[in-house]
Amino acid sequence: MVTETVTPAPETAVSTELLRLSPYFAGFDDGILADIARMMKPRPVARHEIIWLEQEPAKTVYFVARGLVKLFKTSPGGKEQILKLAYPGDCFGHAGVFNGGHHPESAQALVESHLYGITKSSLGVLLTEHRQLAFNVIKALATEMHHYMSLVEDLSLRCVRGRLARMLLAQGTKGAGDTSLVLTRADMAAMTGTVREVIGKSLKSLEESGAIRYNRRSIVIRDREALRAIMSSV
Repeated sequence: MVTETVTPAPETAVSTELLRLSPYFAGFDDGILADIARMMKPRPVARHEIIWLEQEPAKTVYFVARGLVKLFKTSPGGKEQILKLAYPGDCFGHAGVFNGGHHPESAQALVESHLYGITKSSLGVLLTEHRQLAFNVIKALATEMHHYMSLVEDLSLRCVRGRLARMLLAQGTKGAGDTSLVLTRADMAAMTGTVREVIGKSLKSLEESGAIRYNRRSIVIRDREALRAIMSSV
């Protein structure tokens, strides 16, 4: 029996409203945004599709129109560490494009997603023509640096319950109702530097404390202050 993979129909034109969601294009007027939109190419990706693997050539910066993408590193032994989740309005791929030409991480869609990409050469033209874009990119890269500094702090200084509490609070600001159905215990383990079994025990502990309500399909934050207190504990 032959099965056929159905690829989502491409969305041919990126909207200026989508571009406004990205910090890359803050402060641009409609005319410039329309010009930038015409430079972008759509890329539909299926659930769990690999967008690129670590050390592949970096040629494109992607912007998420819908869906959810994880950026991750994999050890030689196969252990995964999720570095970041990219939501609608987020972009990814600039680390490789701006530094060395190879991706320092892998990227995979967690759900069926739709991306728009701009090539390294087109981005170079825009950076030359628009000083504001250069400032925006610097600010975006600085924000990302702070994210990775917080990740290092989490992995080195916080206990697993504290890391998990921080992750749940962070996801809660981006729509935890949906995300909690997407992220598996394996994903949460890969985000917090531990294993599935420890995540399971930590979720149960957080539920017993009254901070969350948890089942296999959803996580509901019941007490944000309690999660913040747990996050701050060592």
